Amino acid sequence: MVEEFYGKISRSGSNLSDNLEDKLTGDFFGTFRYIDFCDGLQPILCGALHKSEKHQEESQTAIQLIEKANCTNIRDEEHIKFWPKHDLGELDVLLEFDNCCIGIEVKLNSGLSSDDQLIREAEILCDLAKDKAKILLFIAGHESCVSVYRAYKAVIRKQGVCFVFASWEDILQSMKDLLNGGNESKYTFGQRQMISDLIRLLTRKGFDTFLSMTNGISNQPIKKEGYFMLDNNKDYTTNYRNAAYVVFMTYRNVDKLLAAIKSKSQEYGYTFIKRHEEAYAGIVDDLWLTFSKEANSGSGDTSLYAVNIFLTNTNEEHPSDPTFSVLRYVSSNAVSKNLTGKELVKAIDENSDTETDVCDIIVNETTVKLHQRCINNTKKYSDLKCCYYVDLPLMSISKENIRWVFHIFDELSKQSGNMCSQ
Repeated sequence: MVEEFYGKISRSGSNLSDNLEDKLTGDFFGTFRYIDFCDGLQPILCGALHKSEKHQEESQTAIQLIEKANCTNIRDEEHIKFWPKHDLGELDVLLEFDNCCIGIEVKLNSGLSSDDQLIREAEILCDLAKDKAKILLFIAGHESCVSVYRAYKAVIRKQGVCFVFASWEDILQSMKDLLNGGNESKYTFGQRQMISDLIRLLTRKGFDTFLSMTNGISNQPIKKEGYFMLDNNKDYTTNYRNAAYVVFMTYRNVDKLLAAIKSKSQEYGYTFIKRHEEAYAGIVDDLWLTFSKEANSGSGDTSLYAVNIFLTNTNEEHPSDPTFSVLRYVSSNAVSKNLTGKELVKAIDENSDTETDVCDIIVNETTVKLHQRCINNTKKYSDLKCCYYVDLPLMSISKENIRWVFHIFDELSKQSGNMCSQ
């Protein structure tokens, strides 16, 4: 509604397609006028800023200012202004509190309107906020946020403005955390419905994507001896719930991670072949994506490239850590696309005694070992000769690591296919 009140959408709606960012701004921030600041925008914005701390230097400063904002209800014109006019342009939203002013620029799919847009908005904020602390908050998709922040952080900081970003992806997860963190009981049915509707809106707009393997996972400790709910013991019940939620979110994040890798494969010159899942006792614990290399297909690269996620073994006393493996299976012939994950595992497990360390490679500023295993029974496995691979800790994988999967593929493709005798 808000976007229509301020004339961003015409009465007929004929310009709606050109103003989707304004509609999203109105839908999102307009809704949070009906929820106390300390229960709505405050924890959601702080949660989103926490999630991106490693990408920006002033997130803690912004979080502290937002947490100290003395405000109960966000009243129109007193605490929140939509598209306030200024000679230098307009912010999308201005939040005014006793201790600080927050200017907000919202993007959906488009880029900045000009190279100096954020610089001008920082000047607007300086003029409007006077002596108060100033935060310029940029909201967009994750990749856009990171690139824009890196380009403008230095110049905006010189203006005396705390420049930070909150991606729509992190805002979405922050809202989910709000309803799943044991605090949902403090919200009325109507408030829960408002937040749920915004979650559905951002999900529909494509922001429910992979961020990291730890995204959304409970911070509560899980103790092995507390998995069973005996005599309705509250501690056991809480522990069981936390454990179940961690398992659920781990599987969900794995699914998003595999989907994200698949979606990027063409961009990096690899063709997706198939997804495999292997289960033990009805529980999926071994997942595979297989690829061929487009760039070398004309020059005889018949290797099978793969990503493998192994969640854990079934040894209750000594469970294994979840692993993320990037592999290249070398073959003298075109590899059958029907090889299953189980066959790919057997091909290297049966030859574990042939493993050697080939060299060190750098993955995202970390040195890791590149391993090799020869495959002795080549006919049994569609003429696979050997396997080169790198193991990474699964729970350390984040969105920024996806491109490194294909970097590792490229490194593996440089290794000789003639190292193992048949």
